[in-house]
Amino acid sequence: MTITNTSICNEALNLCGAKSINNLEDGTDNARRCAALYDSTRKALLRMHPWSCAKKRVVLAPTTTHPTFGYKNAFPLPKDFLRVYDPNTQCFEIENRHILSNQDSIQLVYIYDNDNEETWDSLLVEAMALYLCSKIAKPITGSQAESDSAYQKLMNLLKQARAINGQERPAQDFFVGEANLVEVRY
Repeated sequence: MTITNTSICNEALNLCGAKSINNLEDGTDNARRCAALYDSTRKALLRMHPWSCAKKRVVLAPTTTHPTFGYKNAFPLPKDFLRVYDPNTQCFEIENRHILSNQDSIQLVYIYDNDNEETWDSLLVEAMALYLCSKIAKPITGSQAESDSAYQKLMNLLKQARAINGQERPAQDFFVGEANLVEVRY
């Protein structure tokens, strides 16, 4: 089955017992609700967890305008940027759509606004349906309990996604300067 914004919206509508839609522009109340919430919900959900299907890598060059104080360089963030995953520096700050740092360049791994549902992980699809359901359930059913239930299921699903994400990445050592944290104790 092809995953689309309409199929995800229909899953959310079905979760709260509402009628399906043909597309986001079909003029029904349910389509209007989904269309109004879909983009902002997707962006918020992509920020909640570092989904592997929404990672990008880029090398950033500094702008010619430098921060007034505190950092040597400012690096403009990509247009599709939603969240830092790994800036490859420990000393940085995000401010006004820029990364401020003393580095001369930044090798940035970030979460981008992936709006191509076909590339999404199956857990992201399910999470999106639950998140949408939590937002549309009360207006459709009149029940805050339906909305709260969907949101709680989303939070549990995000815990599962974090656990799976941890299994799909190699173990990483924690370091303090040059010493391993275990060695620091002794």
